[in-house]
Amino acid sequence: MNQTKNALSNLFGLALVGCSLIGKTEAAEENQFQTFPSYKNVGYDQPYRPKFHFTSLKNWINDPNGMVYYDGEYHLFFQHNPLGMGWGNMTWGHAISTDMVHWTQQPHKILPFGNGYPFSGTGLVDHNNSLGKQVGDTKTLVFMYSYALDDRPRFGVLPPPKETNYHQAIAYSTDKGRTLRLLNDGGPVIPNQGREVDPKGTERDPKIFWHEPSRKWVAILWLGEASGGKVRFFNSDDLQHWTPVSDITRKWAHECFDLVELNVLDEAGKPLGEKKWLIYDGSLDYEVGSFDGKEFKAEQPVKNDKLGDWNAAQTFNNSPDGRTVIIGWLVKGNFYRKKMPFTEQLSFPATLQLRKIGTEYQLCRWPIKEIESLRSKSWSLPKDLSATEANAKLAAITPECFDLTVEFQPEGEKDVVLSLRGSVLTYSPAKKSIHFIGSESAANKAASVGKSAEEIKKLGISEYVMPNALRNGSVKLRILVDRGSFEIFVNDGETVLTHSVISELDNKSISITGDAVIKSAEIHELKSSWDER
Repeated sequence: MNQTKNALSNLFGLALVGCSLIGKTEAAEENQFQTFPSYKNVGYDQPYRPKFHFTSLKNWINDPNGMVYYDGEYHLFFQHNPLGMGWGNMTWGHAISTDMVHWTQQPHKILPFGNGYPFSGTGLVDHNNSLGKQVGDTKTLVFMYSYALDDRPRFGVLPPPKETNYHQAIAYSTDKGRTLRLLNDGGPVIPNQGREVDPKGTERDPKIFWHEPSRKWVAILWLGEASGGKVRFFNSDDLQHWTPVSDITRKWAHECFDLVELNVLDEAGKPLGEKKWLIYDGSLDYEVGSFDGKEFKAEQPVKNDKLGDWNAAQTFNNSPDGRTVIIGWLVKGNFYRKKMPFTEQLSFPATLQLRKIGTEYQLCRWPIKEIESLRSKSWSLPKDLSATEANAKLAAITPECFDLTVEFQPEGEKDVVLSLRGSVLTYSPAKKSIHFIGSESAANKAASVGKSAEEIKKLGISEYVMPNALRNGSVKLRILVDRGSFEIFVNDGETVLTHSVISELDNKSISITGDAVIKSAEIHELKSSWDER
């Protein structure tokens, strides 16, 4: 490491290392990406800043990366452009939390080097010092990421390479994530698997974890956009040398794979005493089956749990309490339109569950219980009100951001309409489904009357249908409303819609109409998770 890099590392509290052959000019180019000192002049008090969904102090974010728990702290890394509001110049941004709700952003950790960028990856706790880097009693945190050499335009300010070529590399921390160092100067621990696998050379987004029964480290790697949906599994004893052990090919497979073992619950959420492995990609296509440390075998056809603006979700490694908690990129958060210093956001952390409904396994999600720490004021409606009676009481309740739980029993043929800050959920008794349209799309749809098909397409109207909403004669909803999003959980999280929509500041109304008995309704106003920042 040269003196310029050492000085920058000491100043900003991170290790910035690249190829040992990088000269002074290239090192200077790397230094431009450590922009975090300028973030200290930005607060969390903007009127459209989400209150409880993670956003960077400023600039662009996308995929969550390297999510790991160690010694009382959750580490959230994320793809981050430190130079602007659009995608590009990918670094690993970083934030730390003790509860997955209140986050403190840290200096950017893995910066671009050479002619490439650190793309997505995962992290783990090296519990048995396999890497051999442990200092004292503090366990080493290990992160595998894709080093992206890509000759396509718009990847960032570094000079592009002559050809696209990705490999998988490792960074590690011996001080609880405060500084990261690149192993072997960022060289490959899993080399590119060859142009015969993916002619474009774009294999990426590794997941790594410890498999206790086989006593091996496991890596999963999506083998690129031209591989036909191939996913490869690797084993290692030392986290540095990886042996391919099996492949699967799935037409649906596309980037950001995860593989986790989950306890199976019954329909009511009670443990059945069995476990299954869940494998899924960035679009939340998923299969349930078995995994022996080398091979995954599916036990039911692929399903999809993506509805709305959702991508590249990842779970925390080493969770302390047996929960599997998932966070995804909540895309299309166009905060720049409101002149915010940041753009894009992450979904609120949710517990991942696998429920056996009938003979099939169903993936479910539910907001983590730590959201209760944000409650500032609560309302509870009397039980078994008519929609008219409930609506009269709701007229006096006007929170900005809130956690709403409602259960209603449809009666008759009239739609049940729940309007929240201009966004509308409509339950159809005939279809037994819920239709959702956000406030921005609702306004665009109203303005589309009389326009041509091409003009309507440009308006970008998004509408969603959540089927099979009626369960045992009633509909159960939990809805998280933030300044820039709705997250809607139907029937204990069997169906989940994540949607980016910026609610207008002056519209805080809540109403319900239609033929229904409101069995119960609770509203918890949520304060900002950034208040103490």
